Amino acid sequence: MADKQRVHPRTKDLEKNAGEYENQKGSSPLVPKSSLESGKNRVYPPPGGQMRDHYQRDQVIPTHQTPRYHSRPPKRRNSCCRCLCCTICFLFALVAIIVIACGILYLVFQPRIPKYSVDGIRITNFSINADLSTNCQFTVNVRARNPNKKIGIYYLDNSHLAVSYMGTELCTGTLPVFYQGHKNTTVLDVALSRTGARLTSAVVSTLKEQQQKASVPLNLKADVPVKIKLGNLKSMKIKVRVRWDLVVDRLDASAKVITDKSKVSVKL
Repeated sequence: MADKQRVHPRTKDLEKNAGEYENQKGSSPLVPKSSLESGKNRVYPPPGGQMRDHYQRDQVIPTHQTPRYHSRPPKRRNSCCRCLCCTICFLFALVAIIVIACGILYLVFQPRIPKYSVDGIRITNFSINADLSTNCQFTVNVRARNPNKKIGIYYLDNSHLAVSYMGTELCTGTLPVFYQGHKNTTVLDVALSRTGARLTSAVVSTLKEQQQKASVPLNLKADVPVKIKLGNLKSMKIKVRVRWDLVVDRLDASAKVITDKSKVSVKL
């Protein structure tokens, strides 16, 4: 059976039908006139004469799409925060290790501060010249006691001892270099001397009054660098500062220290 021959309407008939459909619906025609005139992409009405909405199969209808934004945190900021956190954690760990090590050392060695005292003082020469300058030669008997059972003390050079009266240094000297073992007591005779220290007339008058009362205050200070020995280990250099507030009855060869009025302080 032969295929039926299809009859296509002419362009004028399409325009007429499109106009009628526009008047009926009250809207613009679905098929632009330009496409009808050009003869491309033609849409033919159904046999009933009414226009339907037809779209090409390959036609893409655009839809509104919301743009997506991907927020990425700055890498530099993250790296800086990470480095800061690592540094803080490292410092906390280091402090914790140091504290634990110090606690272990304290429990093992049980360190105690050395004790110092002045047993006596000999004034071999003390004179005041006409210009109120002084000539002094003292010998101070210093007792150093190490009460530690497992700690030794190295007394180093460049130490400084000085005897002062009312803020004026009368004489100076140094401690010898030596090592003090565990539970050891060492007695040292330290010679101090100086010439040319000047006093004021008011200080000289006060000194004469105090000698008559047999109560002359003197200040003895000692700055001594030491190293601590812990087993086979040696610490770094530490400066020991000792201060004595001495009271003697007079400033001559028969001078004696009044022990109940004397005080001593030790600082590391």
